[in-house]
Amino acid sequence: MKVIKGVLFVFLLVASAMGVFNLIFILIGTYVGPLYESDADQSRNFAIWLLGNIGVMIVAAVAGIIWSRRRAKRI
Repeated sequence: MKVIKGVLFVFLLVASAMGVFNLIFILIGTYVGPLYESDADQSRNFAIWLLGNIGVMIVAAVAGIIWSRRRAKRI
C-alpha cells in the first residue's frame, strides 16, 4: 500500500507541475502575442515547450520521490 500511495503522490506532483508549466507557457504566449512568424520560429518554440515539459517532468518526479520517501519515514 505504501508503494501505491508513493506512486500516486509522485504522479500527482508531476501532473501538477506540468499543468503549472503549461499554464505559464500559455499565459506568456497570450501576453506577448504570437511567438512565431516563420516555420523556424514555430519549430524553436515547440522545442522549448517540449524540452521544458521533459525537464519539469524529471525534476518533479525526482522531487516527488525524495519528498515521498522523507514523508514515509515520518509516518
